[in-house]
Amino acid sequence: MSAQDFRLLDPETLAEPYEFWQALRETAPILAVDEGVGFTIVSRYEDVLTVLRDTDTFSTRLSRKFKGGLSAYEDSPAVKEVLKDGCPYVDALGFSEGDVHARHRRMVRRGFTTARVRELDELIEATVKDLIDALPMGVEVDMWSRFCIPLPIRVIGHIIGVDAEHDQDVKRWADAQVARFGEPRESEEENLRIARDLVDFHQYLYRQIRERRERARDDFLSDLVNADSATTDNELVILTAGLLVAGAESSSSMVAALIDLLLDHPQWAGNVRADRSLVPATVEEALRNESPIKMAYRITTRDTELAGEAIPAGSIVLVMLASANRDPRAFTDPEQFRPDRPDSRRHVAFGLGTHLCLGAELARSEGRAALRQLLDRTSSITRGSHRPVHPPNLTVRAVRSLPVVLHPPTAKRVS
Repeated sequence: MSAQDFRLLDPETLAEPYEFWQALRETAPILAVDEGVGFTIVSRYEDVLTVLRDTDTFSTRLSRKFKGGLSAYEDSPAVKEVLKDGCPYVDALGFSEGDVHARHRRMVRRGFTTARVRELDELIEATVKDLIDALPMGVEVDMWSRFCIPLPIRVIGHIIGVDAEHDQDVKRWADAQVARFGEPRESEEENLRIARDLVDFHQYLYRQIRERRERARDDFLSDLVNADSATTDNELVILTAGLLVAGAESSSSMVAALIDLLLDHPQWAGNVRADRSLVPATVEEALRNESPIKMAYRITTRDTELAGEAIPAGSIVLVMLASANRDPRAFTDPEQFRPDRPDSRRHVAFGLGTHLCLGAELARSEGRAALRQLLDRTSSITRGSHRPVHPPNLTVRAVRSLPVVLHPPTAKRVS
Protein backbone atom coordinates (compact mmCIF):
# COMPACT_ATOMS: atom_id res chain seq x y z
CA MET A 1 0.00 0.00 0.00
CA SER A 2 1.03 3.61 -0.54
CA ALA A 3 1.34 6.18 2.22
CA GLN A 4 -1.32 8.11 0.30
CA ASP A 5 -3.84 5.38 1.20
CA PHE A 6 -3.75 6.49 4.85
CA ARG A 7 -4.57 9.61 6.83
CA LEU A 8 -2.18 10.50 9.64
CA LEU A 9 -4.92 11.60 12.04
CA ASP A 10 -7.52 8.98 11.16
CA PRO A 11 -8.52 7.25 14.43
CA GLU A 12 -7.92 3.79 12.96
CA THR A 13 -4.44 4.80 11.80
CA LEU A 14 -3.63 6.35 15.17
CA ALA A 15 -4.76 3.22 17.02
CA GLU A 16 -2.98 0.74 14.73
CA PRO A 17 -0.29 2.62 12.80
CA TYR A 18 2.07 -0.16 11.70
CA GLU A 19 0.75 -0.59 8.15
CA PHE A 20 0.89 3.17 7.67
CA TRP A 21 4.48 3.34 8.90
CA GLN A 22 5.48 0.51 6.60
CA ALA A 23 3.88 2.34 3.67
CA LEU A 24 5.71 5.52 4.68
CA ARG A 25 9.09 3.81 4.84
CA GLU A 26 8.59 2.09 1.49
CA THR A 27 6.84 4.76 -0.58
CA ALA A 28 7.31 8.17 1.11
CA PRO A 29 10.00 8.19 3.81
CA ILE A 30 9.83 12.00 3.99
CA LEU A 31 6.20 13.01 3.59
CA ALA A 32 4.57 16.42 3.98
CA VAL A 33 0.88 16.24 4.92
CA ASP A 34 -1.66 19.03 5.29
CA GLU A 35 -3.59 17.42 8.14
CA GLY A 36 -3.83 19.33 11.39
CA VAL A 37 -1.44 22.26 11.25
CA GLY A 38 0.63 20.53 8.58
CA PHE A 39 3.47 18.12 9.30
CA THR A 40 6.51 16.58 7.66
CA ILE A 41 6.80 12.91 8.64
CA VAL A 42 10.20 11.19 8.93
CA SER A 43 9.88 7.41 9.17
CA ARG A 44 13.15 5.60 8.35
CA TYR A 45 15.77 4.76 10.97
CA GLU A 46 18.77 6.54 9.42
CA ASP A 47 16.75 9.67 8.66
CA VAL A 48 15.39 9.69 12.22
CA LEU A 49 18.98 9.49 13.53
CA THR A 50 19.95 12.43 11.31
CA VAL A 51 17.11 14.56 12.66
CA LEU A 52 17.79 13.68 16.30
CA ARG A 53 21.50 14.44 15.96
CA ASP A 54 21.14 17.73 14.06
CA THR A 55 19.71 19.88 16.83
CA ASP A 56 20.73 23.10 15.08
CA THR A 57 18.49 22.41 12.08
CA PHE A 58 15.79 20.37 13.82
CA SER A 59 14.96 22.29 16.98
CA THR A 60 12.89 21.11 19.93
CA ARG A 61 11.66 24.65 20.63
CA LEU A 62 8.16 24.40 19.23
CA SER A 63 7.42 27.81 20.73
CA ARG A 64 9.30 29.19 17.73
CA LYS A 65 6.04 28.54 15.88
CA PHE A 66 3.36 28.03 18.52
CA LYS A 67 2.93 31.04 20.76
CA GLY A 68 1.02 28.99 23.30
CA GLY A 69 3.86 26.52 23.66
CA LEU A 70 3.14 22.92 22.73
CA SER A 71 -0.42 23.29 21.44
CA ALA A 72 -0.67 24.27 17.79
CA TYR A 73 -4.40 24.91 17.97
CA GLU A 74 -6.45 27.93 18.95
CA ASP A 75 -8.38 27.45 22.17
CA SER A 76 -11.96 28.61 22.61
CA PRO A 77 -12.52 31.73 24.75
CA ALA A 78 -13.91 29.53 27.55
CA VAL A 79 -10.83 27.27 27.54
CA LYS A 80 -8.52 30.30 27.49
CA GLU A 81 -10.34 31.67 30.54
CA VAL A 82 -9.77 28.41 32.45
CA LEU A 83 -6.09 28.27 31.45
CA LYS A 84 -5.45 31.75 32.88
CA ASP A 85 -5.20 30.09 36.30
CA GLY A 86 -2.57 27.63 35.05
CA CYS A 87 1.13 28.06 34.43
CA PRO A 88 2.03 30.20 31.40
CA TYR A 89 4.11 28.20 28.97
CA VAL A 90 7.90 28.47 29.14
CA ASP A 91 10.45 26.38 27.24
CA ALA A 92 11.77 23.65 29.50
CA LEU A 93 14.02 20.61 29.14
CA GLY A 94 12.78 18.56 26.17
CA PHE A 95 11.31 21.62 24.48
CA SER A 96 14.22 23.97 25.12
CA GLU A 97 17.68 24.32 23.64
CA GLY A 98 21.08 25.91 24.19
CA ASP A 99 21.92 27.26 27.65
CA VAL A 100 18.38 26.80 28.96
CA HIS A 101 18.32 23.14 27.98
CA ALA A 102 21.80 22.55 29.41
CA ARG A 103 20.81 24.19 32.71
CA HIS A 104 17.60 22.20 33.04
CA ARG A 105 19.31 18.95 32.10
CA ARG A 106 21.98 19.50 34.77
CA MET A 107 19.27 20.16 37.34
CA VAL A 108 17.36 17.00 36.49
CA ARG A 109 20.25 14.64 35.76
CA ARG A 110 21.11 14.17 39.43
CA GLY A 111 17.77 12.42 39.95
CA PHE A 112 18.05 10.07 36.99
CA THR A 113 21.64 8.93 36.79
CA THR A 114 22.27 5.20 36.56
CA ALA A 115 23.71 5.25 40.09
CA ARG A 116 20.65 7.07 41.49
CA VAL A 117 18.30 4.67 39.74
CA ARG A 118 20.20 1.74 41.24
CA GLU A 119 19.52 3.27 44.66
CA LEU A 120 15.83 3.17 43.76
CA ASP A 121 15.87 -0.54 42.94
CA GLU A 122 14.67 -1.46 46.43
CA LEU A 123 11.75 0.96 46.13
CA ILE A 124 10.85 -0.34 42.67
CA GLU A 125 10.99 -3.98 43.80
CA ALA A 126 8.85 -3.20 46.86
CA THR A 127 6.31 -1.31 44.74
CA VAL A 128 6.04 -4.19 42.27
CA LYS A 129 5.63 -6.65 45.17
CA ASP A 130 2.86 -4.58 46.78
CA LEU A 131 0.97 -4.29 43.52
CA ILE A 132 1.22 -8.01 42.75
CA ASP A 133 0.18 -8.85 46.33
CA ALA A 134 -3.05 -6.97 45.69
CA LEU A 135 -3.85 -8.83 42.44
CA PRO A 136 -6.26 -11.78 42.51
CA MET A 137 -4.93 -15.09 41.22
CA GLY A 138 -6.82 -17.48 38.98
CA VAL A 139 -9.43 -14.94 37.84
CA GLU A 140 -9.36 -12.21 35.22
CA VAL A 141 -7.74 -8.93 36.26
CA ASP A 142 -7.05 -5.75 34.30
CA MET A 143 -3.28 -5.34 34.49
CA TRP A 144 -3.44 -1.89 32.88
CA SER A 145 -5.40 -0.24 35.68
CA ARG A 146 -4.18 -2.46 38.54
CA PHE A 147 -0.48 -2.74 37.71
CA CYS A 148 0.87 -0.92 34.64
CA ILE A 149 -0.46 2.52 35.58
CA PRO A 150 0.20 2.58 39.35
CA LEU A 151 3.74 1.16 39.17
CA PRO A 152 5.49 4.12 37.47
CA ILE A 153 3.16 6.67 39.07
CA ARG A 154 4.17 5.53 42.56
CA VAL A 155 7.86 5.45 41.65
CA ILE A 156 8.05 8.83 39.90
CA GLY A 157 5.76 10.28 42.57
CA HIS A 158 8.17 9.11 45.26
CA ILE A 159 11.17 10.53 43.41
CA ILE A 160 9.62 13.94 42.90
CA GLY A 161 7.77 13.98 46.21
CA VAL A 162 4.11 13.76 45.20
CA ASP A 163 1.96 12.89 48.19
CA ALA A 164 0.61 9.33 48.05
CA GLU A 165 -3.03 10.49 48.17
CA HIS A 166 -2.51 12.07 44.75
CA ASP A 167 -1.48 8.84 42.98
CA GLN A 168 -4.79 8.71 41.11
CA ASP A 169 -4.55 12.39 40.22
CA VAL A 170 -1.16 11.96 38.54
CA LYS A 171 -2.66 9.80 35.79
CA ARG A 172 -5.49 12.28 35.25
CA TRP A 173 -3.01 15.14 35.11
CA ALA A 174 -0.71 13.26 32.75
CA ASP A 175 -3.60 12.47 30.42
CA ALA A 176 -4.58 16.15 30.35
CA GLN A 177 -1.08 17.26 29.43
CA VAL A 178 -0.76 14.65 26.68
CA ALA A 179 -4.16 15.73 25.33
CA ARG A 180 -2.82 19.26 24.89
CA PHE A 181 -0.34 17.94 22.31
CA GLY A 182 -3.03 16.74 19.94
CA GLU A 183 -6.00 18.23 18.19
CA PRO A 184 -8.75 19.72 20.38
CA ARG A 185 -11.60 17.37 21.20
CA GLU A 186 -14.88 17.79 19.35
CA SER A 187 -16.76 18.44 22.59
CA GLU A 188 -16.26 21.82 24.24
CA GLU A 189 -17.02 20.24 27.60
CA GLU A 190 -14.19 17.75 27.12
CA ASN A 191 -11.77 20.55 26.17
CA LEU A 192 -12.84 22.42 29.30
CA ARG A 193 -12.33 19.30 31.45
CA ILE A 194 -8.82 18.84 30.05
CA ALA A 195 -8.03 22.50 30.73
CA ARG A 196 -9.34 22.24 34.30
CA ASP A 197 -7.29 19.11 34.94
CA LEU A 198 -4.18 20.85 33.62
CA VAL A 199 -4.78 23.89 35.83
CA ASP A 200 -5.37 21.59 38.81
CA PHE A 201 -2.01 19.96 38.04
CA HIS A 202 -0.19 23.28 37.82
CA GLN A 203 -1.74 24.64 41.01
CA TYR A 204 -0.72 21.49 42.89
CA LEU A 205 2.86 21.90 41.67
CA TYR A 206 2.96 25.60 42.62
CA ARG A 207 1.92 24.64 46.16
CA GLN A 208 4.56 21.91 46.38
CA ILE A 209 7.28 24.22 45.07
CA ARG A 210 6.37 26.92 47.61
CA GLU A 211 6.50 24.34 50.41
CA ARG A 212 9.97 23.14 49.28
CA ARG A 213 11.25 26.71 49.19
CA GLU A 214 10.07 27.23 52.76
CA ARG A 215 11.18 23.85 54.07
CA ALA A 216 13.14 21.38 51.97
CA ARG A 217 12.43 17.66 52.16
CA ASP A 218 14.59 14.70 51.31
CA ASP A 219 13.16 14.38 47.80
CA PHE A 220 14.04 15.19 44.23
CA LEU A 221 11.65 18.15 44.01
CA SER A 222 13.52 19.85 46.86
CA ASP A 223 16.79 19.26 45.02
CA LEU A 224 15.26 20.66 41.85
CA VAL A 225 13.82 23.75 43.56
CA ASN A 226 17.15 24.58 45.19
CA ALA A 227 19.44 23.58 42.32
CA ASP A 228 19.54 26.97 40.59
CA SER A 229 18.37 30.24 42.09
CA ALA A 230 17.78 31.66 38.60
CA THR A 231 15.05 29.13 37.88
CA THR A 232 11.55 30.60 38.13
CA ASP A 233 8.51 28.90 39.62
CA ASN A 234 6.96 28.77 36.14
CA GLU A 235 10.01 26.92 34.82
CA LEU A 236 9.86 24.51 37.74
CA VAL A 237 6.17 23.79 37.17
CA ILE A 238 6.63 23.05 33.46
CA LEU A 239 9.79 21.07 34.16
CA THR A 240 8.24 18.96 36.93
CA ALA A 241 5.03 18.43 34.99
CA GLY A 242 7.03 17.09 32.06
CA LEU A 243 8.93 14.67 34.27
CA LEU A 244 5.76 13.38 35.93
CA VAL A 245 4.06 12.88 32.58
CA ALA A 246 7.07 11.09 31.11
CA GLY A 247 7.31 8.82 34.14
CA ALA A 248 3.59 8.06 34.21
CA GLU A 249 2.89 7.64 30.51
CA SER A 250 5.86 5.99 28.83
CA SER A 251 6.62 3.46 31.58
CA SER A 252 2.97 2.38 31.88
CA SER A 253 2.82 1.72 28.15
CA MET A 254 6.16 -0.09 28.18
CA VAL A 255 5.13 -2.51 30.96
CA ALA A 256 1.78 -3.19 29.24
CA ALA A 257 3.54 -3.91 25.95
CA LEU A 258 5.99 -6.23 27.69
CA ILE A 259 3.17 -8.31 29.20
CA ASP A 260 1.14 -8.31 25.98
CA LEU A 261 4.08 -9.39 23.83
CA LEU A 262 4.86 -12.33 26.11
CA LEU A 263 1.21 -13.37 25.99
CA ASP A 264 1.51 -13.44 22.20
CA HIS A 265 4.82 -15.32 22.34
CA PRO A 266 4.53 -18.07 24.97
CA GLN A 267 7.73 -19.70 23.78
CA TRP A 268 9.67 -16.58 24.76
CA ALA A 269 7.79 -16.36 28.02
CA GLY A 270 8.92 -19.92 28.72
CA ASN A 271 12.50 -19.08 27.82
CA VAL A 272 12.59 -16.14 30.23
CA ARG A 273 10.96 -18.22 32.98
CA ALA A 274 13.74 -20.75 32.56
CA ASP A 275 16.52 -18.18 32.37
CA ARG A 276 16.15 -14.84 34.19
CA SER A 277 19.35 -13.55 32.55
CA LEU A 278 17.13 -12.96 29.48
CA VAL A 279 15.06 -10.33 31.32
CA PRO A 280 17.10 -7.24 30.29
CA ALA A 281 17.17 -8.26 26.62
CA THR A 282 13.44 -8.98 26.70
CA VAL A 283 12.74 -5.48 28.02
CA GLU A 284 14.92 -3.92 25.29
CA GLU A 285 13.17 -5.90 22.57
CA ALA A 286 9.78 -4.85 23.90
CA LEU A 287 10.91 -1.22 23.77
CA ARG A 288 11.99 -1.69 20.17
CA ASN A 289 9.00 -3.70 19.00
CA GLU A 290 6.27 -1.71 20.78
CA SER A 291 7.83 1.68 21.50
CA PRO A 292 5.74 3.45 24.16
CA ILE A 293 6.35 6.91 22.67
CA LYS A 294 5.58 6.83 18.97
CA MET A 295 7.19 10.07 17.89
CA ALA A 296 9.00 13.26 18.80
CA TYR A 297 8.33 16.78 17.54
CA ARG A 298 10.89 19.05 15.90
CA ILE A 299 10.74 22.36 14.03
CA THR A 300 13.19 23.27 11.26
CA THR A 301 15.19 26.44 11.86
CA ARG A 302 16.17 26.80 8.19
CA ASP A 303 15.48 25.36 4.76
CA THR A 304 17.03 21.91 4.62
CA GLU A 305 17.01 18.64 2.73
CA LEU A 306 16.62 15.10 4.02
CA ALA A 307 16.81 11.93 1.90
CA GLY A 308 16.58 14.08 -1.21
CA GLU A 309 13.42 15.89 -0.08
CA ALA A 310 13.31 19.63 0.60
CA ILE A 311 11.95 20.67 4.00
CA PRO A 312 11.25 24.42 4.37
CA ALA A 313 12.19 26.42 7.44
CA GLY A 314 9.46 26.47 10.06
CA SER A 315 8.20 22.97 9.23
CA ILE A 316 6.81 20.86 12.07
CA VAL A 317 8.59 17.52 11.78
CA LEU A 318 7.13 14.33 13.23
CA VAL A 319 10.10 12.09 14.01
CA MET A 320 8.61 8.61 14.00
CA LEU A 321 10.69 6.83 16.65
CA ALA A 322 8.51 3.73 16.68
CA SER A 323 8.57 3.45 12.89
CA ALA A 324 12.37 3.72 12.91
CA ASN A 325 12.48 0.85 15.40
CA ARG A 326 10.68 -1.34 12.87
CA ASP A 327 12.72 -0.32 9.83
CA PRO A 328 14.02 -3.44 8.01
CA ARG A 329 17.03 -1.39 6.88
CA ALA A 330 18.10 -1.26 10.53
CA PHE A 331 16.72 -4.49 12.04
CA THR A 332 16.32 -7.95 10.52
CA ASP A 333 12.67 -9.12 10.51
CA PRO A 334 11.70 -6.07 12.55
CA GLU A 335 8.04 -7.05 12.93
CA GLN A 336 9.09 -10.14 14.87
CA PHE A 337 9.47 -10.07 18.65
CA ARG A 338 12.87 -11.68 19.27
CA PRO A 339 14.50 -11.10 22.66
CA ASP A 340 17.62 -12.88 21.38
CA ARG A 341 18.10 -10.13 18.80
CA PRO A 342 21.72 -8.93 19.20
CA ASP A 343 21.03 -5.31 18.27
CA SER A 344 17.77 -4.49 20.08
CA ARG A 345 19.45 -1.81 22.16
CA ARG A 346 20.08 0.25 19.02
CA HIS A 347 16.43 1.27 19.24
CA VAL A 348 15.49 4.93 19.61
CA ALA A 349 12.51 4.44 21.93
CA PHE A 350 14.08 6.94 24.34
CA GLY A 351 15.37 9.31 21.67
CA LEU A 352 19.05 9.97 21.10
CA GLY A 353 21.88 12.34 21.90
CA THR A 354 21.26 15.66 23.62
CA HIS A 355 17.58 14.91 24.12
CA LEU A 356 17.90 11.28 25.19
CA CYS A 357 15.19 10.68 27.79
CA LEU A 358 16.64 11.23 31.25
CA GLY A 359 14.26 8.63 32.68
CA ALA A 360 15.43 5.83 30.38
CA GLU A 361 17.29 3.89 33.08
CA LEU A 362 14.39 4.31 35.49
CA ALA A 363 11.94 2.90 32.93
CA ARG A 364 14.26 -0.03 32.22
CA SER A 365 14.52 -0.82 35.93
CA GLU A 366 10.73 -0.77 36.29
CA GLY A 367 10.32 -3.07 33.30
CA ARG A 368 12.92 -5.54 34.56
CA ALA A 369 11.48 -5.62 38.09
CA ALA A 370 7.93 -6.06 36.78
CA LEU A 371 8.91 -8.94 34.51
CA ARG A 372 11.04 -10.75 37.10
CA GLN A 373 8.42 -10.65 39.84
CA LEU A 374 5.51 -11.52 37.56
CA LEU A 375 7.43 -14.63 36.50
CA ASP A 376 8.50 -15.43 40.06
CA ARG A 377 4.99 -15.08 41.46
CA THR A 378 3.06 -17.03 38.81
CA SER A 379 3.21 -20.38 37.10
CA SER A 380 1.84 -18.82 33.93
CA ILE A 381 -0.03 -15.79 32.65
CA THR A 382 -2.82 -16.23 30.13
CA ARG A 383 -4.91 -13.79 28.17
CA GLY A 384 -8.28 -12.70 29.53
CA SER A 385 -11.59 -12.10 27.77
CA HIS A 386 -10.24 -9.81 25.04
CA ARG A 387 -7.10 -8.43 23.52
CA PRO A 388 -6.07 -4.90 24.49
CA VAL A 389 -7.46 -2.03 22.44
CA HIS A 390 -5.13 0.88 21.68
CA PRO A 391 -6.77 4.31 21.93
CA PRO A 392 -6.14 6.66 18.98
CA ASN A 393 -3.23 8.86 20.03
CA LEU A 394 -0.56 10.46 17.89
CA THR A 395 2.17 10.36 20.53
CA VAL A 396 1.62 7.52 23.02
CA ARG A 397 1.12 3.79 22.36
CA ALA A 398 -1.12 3.02 25.34
CA VAL A 399 -3.98 0.55 25.93
CA ARG A 400 -7.46 0.93 27.40
CA SER A 401 -7.28 -2.33 29.32
CA LEU A 402 -5.13 -5.46 29.54
CA PRO A 403 -7.19 -8.37 30.93
CA VAL A 404 -5.15 -11.40 31.96
CA VAL A 405 -5.35 -14.36 34.33
CA LEU A 406 -2.43 -14.83 36.70
CA HIS A 407 -1.97 -18.48 37.67
CA PRO A 408 -0.30 -19.02 41.06
CA PRO A 409 2.86 -21.15 41.24
CA THR A 410 1.05 -24.01 43.01
CA ALA A 411 -1.96 -24.03 40.71
CA LYS A 412 -2.23 -26.93 38.31
CA ARG A 413 -3.23 -25.94 34.82
CA VAL A 414 -6.28 -27.64 33.35
CA SER A 415 -5.89 -28.26 29.66
